Amino acid sequence: MEWLLAELRDAVFPPRCFVCGAHAPDGRACAEHALPAEPCGPRCATCCAALPASLPDGERCPDCREKRPGFRRVVALADYRAQPAARAWLLPFKHGGRRELAAPLGAALSARLDVAAPGPRWPRVLVPVPLHVLRRFERGYDQAWLLARAIAAAGGPPAVRALRRVRATPAQGAPGASSRSANVRGAFAPSPRAAERVADAEVWLVDDVVTSGATAAACARELRRMGARNVSVLCVARAGETTIPP
Repeated sequence: MEWLLAELRDAVFPPRCFVCGAHAPDGRACAEHALPAEPCGPRCATCCAALPASLPDGERCPDCREKRPGFRRVVALADYRAQPAARAWLLPFKHGGRRELAAPLGAALSARLDVAAPGPRWPRVLVPVPLHVLRRFERGYDQAWLLARAIAAAGGPPAVRALRRVRATPAQGAPGASSRSANVRGAFAPSPRAAERVADAEVWLVDDVVTSGATAAACARELRRMGARNVSVLCVARAGETTIPP
C-alpha cells in the first residue's frame, strides 16, 4: 500500500529539482544539479583546502602546518570551483532570494555531518556565521542562520545564534580590502545570554562558503572565549583564494 501511494503521489506531483525544476529522481536535484557528498580530490585534514594530486588525502596544507587555524577542521559538501553544482545552489540561495533552498541544503549538510563526525563526545550546537545587520536588511535574510536551522530540522544539533557581527566588513579579497585576517579582526562578538549554550559544547560553525578561513578563525576565537570545547566548520562549499560575492 505504501508503495502504491508513493507511486500515485509521484504521478500526480512528480519530484522536481529545486534548482531548475527538471525531474529529480531523489526528490531534490536532477543529475546536473545533484549535490556532491564531499569535495573532489585530496584535501587538507584541517582546512579542507585542495592539495596537489601527488599528495594523499588527509595531509595538512603548508598554511596549516605553519600555523594551525583557530578551528579544529572544515567539513564541506563540495569544491566551489571544481564542482559547479554547488554554485548552482549557492548563488540563487545567497543572492537570488531563494531562501527555500535552505531546507534541501540543510538536509545534505546534516547527512554530511553524520558521516564526517559521528558520535560526539560532548553536546553539539550549531552556530551560524552572523551577517551584519545592514547586509541582512539588504538581502532580507541571513543565509547562514537559515542553513543552521535547516540542519537542526533535519536531525542535526540545535542551532544557536551565539555570535553577532558588530562591524561591517568588505568581501574577503575584494579590491581595497585589507588582509583577510585584518579584515575580520574585531568584527564578531558574543550574543547576549548565549555563553551558557556554547560552554563545554562541541560547536559547529555554519556558513555557506569558506574561502581563506579567516572569518571562521575569527568566529572560533570568540566561541572559545565563551567556553566552547572545540570549534569546527560545516559549509556547503570550500573555495580557493578567490573573491566570492558577499
